[in-house]
Amino acid sequence: MTSPTKRRPLPALIFLLALCLLAALVWWRVLNRDSGHAAAKPTCSTTTQAPKVLPQPQAISVTVLNSTKRNGIARLARTALIKDGFQIPGAAANDQQSLGGHGVIPQVAEIRYGPTATDGARLLAYYLPGSKLVATTSTDSTVVVSLGTKYTTVAAATTVSKALKAAGITLKRTTGGPTSNPSSTSC
Repeated sequence: MTSPTKRRPLPALIFLLALCLLAALVWWRVLNRDSGHAAAKPTCSTTTQAPKVLPQPQAISVTVLNSTKRNGIARLARTALIKDGFQIPGAAANDQQSLGGHGVIPQVAEIRYGPTATDGARLLAYYLPGSKLVATTSTDSTVVVSLGTKYTTVAAATTVSKALKAAGITLKRTTGGPTSNPSSTSC
């Protein structure tokens, strides 16, 4: 006669617990993921109506920085923005405190601008949808773009054109430096 074997429920309970944990992790990721179809709009709100005319990319001076641990993304973004007509005289670099940096940026990018570069920053926000506009006290008319962890690519010129058209914004060639808008910005 064979002796009855005693069943041990512990391995089965551990297996079921692991499956529940895996299911919870999958649902958490599904509910907290980015849709990947971010609209090409700035994530900044203004207290007055946004300008209906923004400067052409050729009138905007930009510095491109990397605030992530991924190598080469600032160089690639710089190349794409130059192709779209932006003026970027300096090489891409890593973000640093002297340039307004404050560590890794969790958004697509942080667009820093002084009062004389407001409209240029707004235009750049269409090229980097999901970025955060940050007003500074800088007297320089250069817009600083610091790429963040959610950065993947610069929006295509056709996508930007469609978004600008949908917002009722036209681009106007300016003479001299970038223009500014008197409306205040809250980002």
